[in-house]
Amino acid sequence: MRLISIRSAQPTTPVYKIDELKPGHVVTGPAIIVQAISTIVVELDCIALVTVDGDLEIDVSGSKDDEIVESEAQAEVKNDPVQLSIFGHRFMSIAEQCGKTLARTR
Repeated sequence: MRLISIRSAQPTTPVYKIDELKPGHVVTGPAIIVQAISTIVVELDCIALVTVDGDLEIDVSGSKDDEIVESEAQAEVKNDPVQLSIFGHRFMSIAEQCGKTLARTR
């Protein structure tokens, strides 16, 4: 495990190699988990659990993002009529092209 510093309440953030984590190991965020082909960031208030198969299950239920999503869902949706018309025409064009292609393949 190495320690690095990112913007969080903690002065340093632990860095784990996935090969060194065993099934049942729990990593609490903030943390970074590295492997040869990817890097996983476990954010603050999130928990990563190594499963029996060696996969990572990340629980974000304690995340403050839930509050943001709920407030965005309650926000009023404002539609731009020009943009709606443009996208409507684009989708209709795509549907017509799909229909033509399908008709040729029969």
